[in-house]
Amino acid sequence: MRNRINLDTGWRFYLGDLPPGNEVDGWGGAKTKAFGFGATSIKFDDSKWKQIKIPHDFVLDGDFTRKKEGFPGEGNIPAMETIDGRHVTGGSLEGNIGWYRLLLSIPEEYEGKRIYLHFDGVFRDSIVFVNEYDIGRHASGYTGFYYDITDFLDYGGINLLVVRADATGREGWWYEGGGIYRHVYMEVVDPVHAAVWGTFVTSKAIDENGSYKKAEITIQTELINKNKEDKVIRLESSVIDETGNLAGCLSKELKIAFWGEQTETQSITIENPILWDIENPHLYKLQTNIYESGIILDTYITYFGIRNICFDANTGFYLNGRHIKIKGVCCHQDHAGLGIGVPDRIWEYRLEKIKKMGGNAYRCSHNPPAPELLDYCDRMGILVMDETRKLSSSNENINQLRSMIKRDRNHPSIILWSIGNEEISVQDKTEGGRLAGTMLMEVKKMDVSRPVTMAFCGWNGAYFHDPKVFLPASRDLDIMGFNYMPEGWDEYHSVMPDQPIIITEASANSSTRGAYRTDSVRSQYFIMDERNEGTAVKADIAEVQWKQTAESDYVSGIFLWTGFDYRGEPTPFTYPAVSSQFGVMDACGFPKDNYYYYKSWWSNETVLHLFPHWNWPDQIGEKVPVYCYSNAEEVELFVNGISQGRKKMEKNWYLVWPDVVWQPGEIKAAGYAGGNEIISKAVKTTKPPFKIEVIPDRDTVYGDSKDIVIFTVKVVDEDNQLVPESDALIQFRIEGQGDFLGVGNGNPGSHESDKVPMRRAFHGLCQLLVQTHEARGKINVTAYADGLRSGRSMAEVILPD
Repeated sequence: MRNRINLDTGWRFYLGDLPPGNEVDGWGGAKTKAFGFGATSIKFDDSKWKQIKIPHDFVLDGDFTRKKEGFPGEGNIPAMETIDGRHVTGGSLEGNIGWYRLLLSIPEEYEGKRIYLHFDGVFRDSIVFVNEYDIGRHASGYTGFYYDITDFLDYGGINLLVVRADATGREGWWYEGGGIYRHVYMEVVDPVHAAVWGTFVTSKAIDENGSYKKAEITIQTELINKNKEDKVIRLESSVIDETGNLAGCLSKELKIAFWGEQTETQSITIENPILWDIENPHLYKLQTNIYESGIILDTYITYFGIRNICFDANTGFYLNGRHIKIKGVCCHQDHAGLGIGVPDRIWEYRLEKIKKMGGNAYRCSHNPPAPELLDYCDRMGILVMDETRKLSSSNENINQLRSMIKRDRNHPSIILWSIGNEEISVQDKTEGGRLAGTMLMEVKKMDVSRPVTMAFCGWNGAYFHDPKVFLPASRDLDIMGFNYMPEGWDEYHSVMPDQPIIITEASANSSTRGAYRTDSVRSQYFIMDERNEGTAVKADIAEVQWKQTAESDYVSGIFLWTGFDYRGEPTPFTYPAVSSQFGVMDACGFPKDNYYYYKSWWSNETVLHLFPHWNWPDQIGEKVPVYCYSNAEEVELFVNGISQGRKKMEKNWYLVWPDVVWQPGEIKAAGYAGGNEIISKAVKTTKPPFKIEVIPDRDTVYGDSKDIVIFTVKVVDEDNQLVPESDALIQFRIEGQGDFLGVGNGNPGSHESDKVPMRRAFHGLCQLLVQTHEARGKINVTAYADGLRSGRSMAEVILPD
C-alpha cells in the first residue's frame, strides 16, 4: 500500500556555501557515490547547524541593502527605470546559498518497494544528495519535482538527505526568497503503482432542459510496473461523493509489461451529479485501486470537480451555464513575517480575505503556486488562472509548463492556463507567435478541457493606440489577456470579435495603508493626493478600470494588481522602500481603503467606508476632502452632526466631498436605499494611545506543529479606537503550546527584522504569527510597549481528529 511520509521537520541548516559546492561535474561527479566529503559526507558534523522546519526562507533573515546596478537594456523595461536595479526590485535582501541535512530511518520492510522523494518547491537551483550519491539537480524555484531514490537507500539503517539551494540567481523581478520553502515528503509504493501525478479526470455535465441529470467522466490512469516480469493486474476506479457514497465504479483487467509504463482510459456516467460551483464547491474523490490476484497493491486518491466552463466572446464567462463576472486578484507568494516560507494556514487566511472582499478568482503571478493553495481554492470555490514562469519553448521552460499542467490539471478551480506575462520583447513579433503556438500545443496535448491565455501589456505607448500589433502572438490563443490598456480593449474586440477577452492585470492603484499624505521620505503614498499629478500612478485608476470591466459585456472579468503588497518592486518609490504598494491589502492582509471600493461592488454585503482618518491637529479650519466607498443608493455626510449634503452613488463609482472644513470631533456617513437609512459609519478624532489589543484570527487551533495563529495587534485609545498615528514599538512574549514564527506591519519602508519578537505598529497595527506545538493546551501572548497598557490574548490548542 502507498505510504506518504511528511519530511518537514528534523532538518539542520547552514547559511553559506561549503564543499562540495556545486561540483556535481567535478571530481565528485567523476564516480558514483563520490560525495563522501564536505557537507554531503555521512561523517560530517552538523551539530552546530541551526534546527529548522520546512517551509523555510533563509533570505528573509538577511539585512536590507542597496545596490545601484541599473538595468541592462532597460529601454525595453521602462516600468523599471525608476528602480535602482534588480537587487532593489527583488526586495533589497541579498540572495545566498543554503545547505540542508536530514537523517532518515528507512525500515527494512521497505526493501522491494519503490521510494519517491518529493519537493514541492526549492528556490532555487537545487542539488539533492542521498547517502553521498548525487541524485539530481533542479533549476527552477517554482516547479515541484521528485526523484526515485529506491536504489540509493540503506534499508534498516539511517540515511542522509542533503540539499544545496543556490538563491544567488533570480527568475523574476520581485522578492523570491531562498531555500526549501514548500513541503517535502517521501512516498513508498509497490513496484506496480499509479505514477506521480498519474491520474487525469475530465468531466462534462449534460444539460437536459435546464438541469444537469448526468455527467460524463473520463479517467486517464498512468500505471508503472517496476518488476522484472510482466504483471496482470486489475485497475479499479471508484468515484465517491463528499458524503462517502459511491457515485460510480469501473474495473478493468490488464497486462503491464516488465519495467514498463502505460496509460489506461476509462469512461463512466455519473447520475444526478453535484456540480462544483463557487457557491457550492463540491468535490468528488477518485479512488484508484490496483489489485494483483485479489491483493491490493496501491491506492491513489485524486480529488476533482464536475463543472462546465465557457468563455463567450460577446457575453463573457459562464460556469455551469450561469453567467459570472470574474473578480480576481493577482498574487505573489510571500507574506509578512514569513517571506516565501508560507505555512498552509496562511494560504487559507489570504483566500478568506479575498472572498470577504467579494473576490471570486486568483491569478498565480507569475509562476505555479503551492499545491495547497490550489487545494484551498477547490474547497472554497475560488476560480484560478494558473501561470507558467515565462513564454519560451526552450526545453527547460517547456518542461516547466508540462510539470505545471500535469500536477495541477485535476483542480476544478483552475479555469485558465496562462503561458506568459508581459513578454515585452516578443509579444508583438513573429517569433512571439511561434513561441506562443508551441506552448499552446503543449498545453492542448495534455489538457483540452481549459482555455489558454497570455497577458499582453502596453509599456510601449504605441500599443495603447494599436492593439493589433499583438496579433502575431495573440490571434491563436483561446482567450486574449490584457494587462491594463483600457484604451485598446474595444478596438481589439472589434478586430477579433470571436476571441474572448479577460483583463489579466489591472488597477495597480498604489497606496500605503493608513497614509493620507504622500511622503516620499517615509515611502508612503496616498493615491488621492492631488500632489501626485504627473506620477506614474493616477487617482481613480482602480475605479476607472473596474467600472469599464463591469460595463463591458464582452470582458470576462479582471485580475487586480495585486491582492496583497509584496516585497520588492517598490513602486512608486525606490530604496529605502523595500516593498510594493499595489495591494488592496498590505503584506499582513490588513485592508486598505480601496479594499472597500471593491467590496462595495463585488460582494453582496451592504458597505459604507469613510476615509481619511479624522486626526488633523495641524489643519484646524482647513478644507480636506472626505471620500466614501459604498453600494448604498445615496450617502449623506455629517461633521459633528451638521450635514455636508446628501449625494447619489453612481454604480461602480465612489463619492467625495472635496471641501470639508476640518475640526476635531466626528465625521459620519449615512447610507440610504429607497429613502430609508440602511447603514451608518463614523470616524472620530482619537485620544492619545492608551493600550494594546491582541486579537487571534481563531480561538481554537490544531496542535499539529503546523497550524498558525494570526494575531492582529492594535494600539487603541481609552475609547478602544485605533490610533492611526501610533508607531509604538511592541514586544511579544509567547507562552504555552506555541512558538514565535514572525512579525510584520505592512510598512513598505520598514527595515525591521521579521524574525525577532518585536515590531513597531504601523498606523496603529502590526501582526504576530505563532506556530503550534504538537500538543494540547493553550497559547498565551502578551504584547507590551513603553507607556501603554499591555495586551493579552489566548488561543486554545486541540489535537486533530
